[in-house]
Amino acid sequence: MNEHNPIAQLVNLIQRQWMEKTANKPALRFVRFIIKPEEARVYEGFCKLESSEHGSLPEVFVTQFTDFEDEDTYSAALIKDWLDTYEKSMALVEQVNQRALFAWDPRPFKQLLERNNGTPMDDVLLSLLGSFRNTLPQQHKQLVIALIPRQVSSTKAMKNWIATLLKKGIPTGVKLLVIDHVNVDHFAFHERQFPDMICSIHVPMDLQGAIQKLATTGNPNDPEIMLRKCVFEMGAALKDKDIKRLHRWGQQALDATQRSGNKGLFATAHIMYAGMLFHFKKDPKIPELLERGQRIAKLGVQMKDGACLPLLVQFYGYHGAYAQIRRRFTEAINWFIQQAELAEQHKFSQQSLNAWYQAAELCRRKDSGRYYDVLEKGYKAGLHLSDEEISASIYIYLLRDYYDYAHAHRQHDIVQAIDEKMGRVFGNDWKTDVDTIRKNREPMILPLEMEQTETLQPQK
Repeated sequence: MNEHNPIAQLVNLIQRQWMEKTANKPALRFVRFIIKPEEARVYEGFCKLESSEHGSLPEVFVTQFTDFEDEDTYSAALIKDWLDTYEKSMALVEQVNQRALFAWDPRPFKQLLERNNGTPMDDVLLSLLGSFRNTLPQQHKQLVIALIPRQVSSTKAMKNWIATLLKKGIPTGVKLLVIDHVNVDHFAFHERQFPDMICSIHVPMDLQGAIQKLATTGNPNDPEIMLRKCVFEMGAALKDKDIKRLHRWGQQALDATQRSGNKGLFATAHIMYAGMLFHFKKDPKIPELLERGQRIAKLGVQMKDGACLPLLVQFYGYHGAYAQIRRRFTEAINWFIQQAELAEQHKFSQQSLNAWYQAAELCRRKDSGRYYDVLEKGYKAGLHLSDEEISASIYIYLLRDYYDYAHAHRQHDIVQAIDEKMGRVFGNDWKTDVDTIRKNREPMILPLEMEQTETLQPQK
């Protein structure tokens, strides 16, 4: 890791806090990182780093991203993912064996998993962790299981699951690690419940400062560096609600990128500037930026500038979002449909599904006559997705809604196909689980924030 990288320095800070808070605590079994939501990527990076050969802490970290569906099935899901990962990592196991004997046998746990009839497998999971830990080479006798579920159906149920494992007895030398949020405390326990077994770690960090430092390092006359500086300054102005300062830095972003002659960079400046102004919904500059930026992106596509096609997809979405907040709903629906079709045409799968869902939801509320036609197109757009891709995408909502439509219209083959597909992903209670996930989800009005800064990549 580059020690001069500002983000790497934050990871080093987490490592130091870990060693300070967890050292010489033989009874410790459960560690809770308390973070701000925007810090999640840094902590996930820490866990991934420590789970690799580049980790610097003395413990062996294993990071699991298994979805939490309910407390009765989570242990079995972890065991399954653990065994699958182990099987795929045999080359690494062979490398370890060349340095030190490592003879863990997964077969007993595989057999127990295959025989399981749906009952909780908490005891089997604890046995697996204990046996794996006991097989580790002597210099790595501590094992840390970092749990970062991509989706959690109920934080209360997950806390109950953690409590169950603590009561049953997590094996010596094994620690569970979870990530919790400041002032939320989903997974907090009172010390009296589990004396000496629990630990909470909060690491104060200036993430925004680190990102800005990283993004603006380099030649200050480089148009990309200048754009990044302008974006950060626009963000600071937005935070201070200083619209005049925001416009000043926005114009500087346009000027700097126009001089570069780079169509992709120039179009990016327009969409970033417009995105900032979305927080001032009636600013007359927004449609001007969107229309001009879209024209630049289209010209860039014609000139074979690879950065411009994903930007063009985004511009359609921003046009739709702007029309929506101006309550021009028919226009918004049409923009989202155009975005979906363009993204689908160029195999930007997740972006097309996001746009179909936006269009369908808007039709459901404001133009019911078009709803089922748009919903069906969204349903068909995701038929090629794998189960893993479905579980991590907005397509689960399209499937849930189209299931109801197909059921009401006695389309039994479609009902059965959706039921089988979602049953594999979420289990028998998939409809309840998806409804819960959607209920707890933030509403989508503006285009996804990540699309302001991340380049869309087509599926291979």
